[in-house]
Amino acid sequence: MANRIGKFGSRRRGVSVAMAGVVASMLFGASQGHADTTDQLLDQLKAKGILTKAEYQKLKARHEAEVAAKPVPGPGPGPGPSNAQYITKLDKGIGFRIPGTTVVSKENGVVTVGDVDVKISGDLVFFGAESFKSSFSGSAGINPIPGGAFTPTSPAAGVLGATAGGSRVNNSNSIRSGLLPSAIVLSLATRQEGIDLSAVFGAYIGGNNVAPNALNANGPGSPFGLGTSGIDLRQVYGTIGTPEFGTVKIGRDLGLFGGDAILNDFTLFGVGTPAGNAMPGNTSLGRIGIGYVYPDWIPQVTYTTPDFWGFTASAGIFTPLDPLDTTGAFVVPFTGAAFADTSGNMTAHDQPQIQGRIKYIGKFSPDVKLTAWVDGLTQLQRAEVGDSVTAFISPGSSVRSSAVDGGARLDWGPFSAVGYAYWGSALGTTGLFFDAISPNGQARTSHGWYGEAEYTIFDRFTFGGSYGGSWLDANSFDFSQGYVPWLLKSNQSAIGFLRYKLTDWVALQTEFINSISRNQSGGAITTNAFVAGTTFFF
Repeated sequence: MANRIGKFGSRRRGVSVAMAGVVASMLFGASQGHADTTDQLLDQLKAKGILTKAEYQKLKARHEAEVAAKPVPGPGPGPGPSNAQYITKLDKGIGFRIPGTTVVSKENGVVTVGDVDVKISGDLVFFGAESFKSSFSGSAGINPIPGGAFTPTSPAAGVLGATAGGSRVNNSNSIRSGLLPSAIVLSLATRQEGIDLSAVFGAYIGGNNVAPNALNANGPGSPFGLGTSGIDLRQVYGTIGTPEFGTVKIGRDLGLFGGDAILNDFTLFGVGTPAGNAMPGNTSLGRIGIGYVYPDWIPQVTYTTPDFWGFTASAGIFTPLDPLDTTGAFVVPFTGAAFADTSGNMTAHDQPQIQGRIKYIGKFSPDVKLTAWVDGLTQLQRAEVGDSVTAFISPGSSVRSSAVDGGARLDWGPFSAVGYAYWGSALGTTGLFFDAISPNGQARTSHGWYGEAEYTIFDRFTFGGSYGGSWLDANSFDFSQGYVPWLLKSNQSAIGFLRYKLTDWVALQTEFINSISRNQSGGAITTNAFVAGTTFFF
């Protein structure tokens, strides 16, 4: 009998709590003028024992927070909630707010789901690019690719890993994406139980056809009818955090090392070096491989601290990546001696890649802002059984990739300037770990830098320029092999641009780009290009 009475009391109490939650939630949705009524009801429910002290305090705190956060109604034609509760004004993108709700259940009591901000942002980027015929000097005019004609008139490049290049006979023309492809990005953000949550899904689309290759949508184009453009689902991540704890990011997003280098590259709104212009892929290069190594979009778990007087620190573990031989097989000109690879590969991953960053953002006046950062990267590269494609790499052997970089940006009214530099061992060039090791697994060192400046007049016209390059150093093993004369030494470029702000969403930009690639023996390829186009950012 006592057990039945206990059960009945428990049920009665559960129903009472649920009713109290429903009544309270209804009153919480009322206007601020009813605050006293809600407070009195909560006091009465507590006095009658329907609410425990903990339940009372939780509902009271929530009610006070919602009253404080409620926007003050502006003048309007009549009563009703302000649209500001539901339509979110955004500096970038378009969006709306789904109001939060309260759910009452017997099992969980009163559960609150906060407002959900839904944002859609993106861009539409297309440029017309005219790349003029390239000039070849020295050993760069000799083609070391199998089947190539070993003469100074060969149309192929004798710089293995060049970003410059193209036909020495004809210009090339294309309508293509810039350094940024077109994109559509969906972002969701809310606050639940005192925790800030977000999720981001980004699809990036090139305008030209792509061909199946190791780099997927980011590889060379395929200029044939019935082709399709590449879709790069590079962003899929979520964040969890609080202002006091910081933020944890989980998913696929831009890496820390080199991330600020590309985000501050002024060609981000243009094209930069239009590599592969006769068969363009998803994007151009900008300064990728010509001043910094592409940070890439990598699966990661990254923690970022709260802001301390302008400083934040980030550290994360990332999916490890293989070193990549970008040049492949070739033969030594005039001798016929064959080499399977110019670079080595190691595919065993028993440790994560680790990246870290310290960043400072200081605003000294409304018109003066300084941003500075330092990044680090390390990953152990280890050979697997199948990597022993030459007699030089033995399974289980290893080499450590490590790198550091740093940069600063000054914004002073209409003037902006950026300086950046990096150094790495077994880091490679252009992409992470591209040509990072020789065929015997020995590390190659690499470094690079760029500087740029721009100035805006009449809040419409921006003109500026940049110069920089990336260098790859041959090691002792390289110099013992016949291929080293054609191995990449450096990629450099000088860029001038003019941008016109048509509207807040639309800008027009033109650029002139001079690109030079050199091999280890001093041979060079020089290519000039002119581009003009538009970017829509919404």
